[in-house]
Amino acid sequence: MNGSERRLSIAWLVPLAVLLVVGWISFDVYSTRGVEVSVSFPDGHGLGPGDTVRCRGIEVGSVRSVQLVDSGVEVALQLDPANASQLARAGSRWWVSRPKLDWSRVSGLDSLVGPRFIRVDPPTDPSGVELFDFQGLTEAPIVDRIASGDLLITLIAESRGTLQPGSSVFYRGVTVGTILSTALADDALGVVASVLIEARYVPLVRANSRFHQTGAFDLDIGLTGVSARLDSLETLFVGGVSLVTPTRPGTAVESGHQFKVEPEFDDDYLEWKPAIDLTPAG
Repeated sequence: MNGSERRLSIAWLVPLAVLLVVGWISFDVYSTRGVEVSVSFPDGHGLGPGDTVRCRGIEVGSVRSVQLVDSGVEVALQLDPANASQLARAGSRWWVSRPKLDWSRVSGLDSLVGPRFIRVDPPTDPSGVELFDFQGLTEAPIVDRIASGDLLITLIAESRGTLQPGSSVFYRGVTVGTILSTALADDALGVVASVLIEARYVPLVRANSRFHQTGAFDLDIGLTGVSARLDSLETLFVGGVSLVTPTRPGTAVESGHQFKVEPEFDDDYLEWKPAIDLTPAG
């Protein structure tokens, strides 16, 4: 190898060494500091640098800064590297955990004493695209987590009645789902409710299933007097909706299926006694 070839080889080694050093530094920073994401909220609710980010009861990051912007506040978060790949993806939900009490639920009691913190629910599809800028939720969601096996259906009623966000969906008095939200139908002729049925109880919901509103007391006035039926203590305050399925269950349904809600219980439902296997697969 002559002198010019040796100088050429050395000239290539220098930038290669620089790239290796820069790459090592970047990896070291990533592995120790984690990934930074930004979440926008209408209100900071007392958040500050050093507050934690939690997912399913464990700490997965911290708040680096909170800044005022035109639309509210922008919160810079630093996620732990071990969890960042699951959380920094499209579909993740972020909200500020704070105490809240209403007729349908009590939430955020773990932030009643001590600093506020941010909760995050990872997307149901873990293969979603990477994302580092998010729009946070204005309120805590009704359910902290939507699992991949859960069923999301729509209920249509003439009026809201006992269809309250956060209220339960009952089957034989057992909670099998939750009402996520209610809104007027597009034609304003009724109410539309979004409902989540837990994965374990999805086999109960069939194409020929029926839903009826469950109020605090169901009164039956007859010749023998007045009888009252109270499904559960929960319905005394917030009501809900009950699910019944015929003795011969129909076909299974998929997310997006719509059902009409009857205003009251039908005595014929008492004769329905389907045997439905709820044993988890595997």
